Amino acid sequence: MKMQDVAKYMLEELEKNGVLYQEGLVNTIKEKFGEQFIFANSYGTLSIDRVVIREFNKLKNKDVLWDKEEHCWR
Repeated sequence: MKMQDVAKYMLEELEKNGVLYQEGLVNTIKEKFGEQFIFANSYGTLSIDRVVIREFNKLKNKDVLWDKEEHCWR
């Protein structure tokens, strides 16, 4: 699996659901693609690898924004 595969999966889920919450997505990525695509951030919370996020940002529509309070893309 590649970073681009994970980013494409994220985009498909966003298009299907209209919103993409990081919390549930981290576990799904870990199970579906492997631990190499996530990391524990400085707060000890699992997060999506920054390279995956960069790939996702290249694919997504510019109207899709990160909601910092809700920890999701809309």
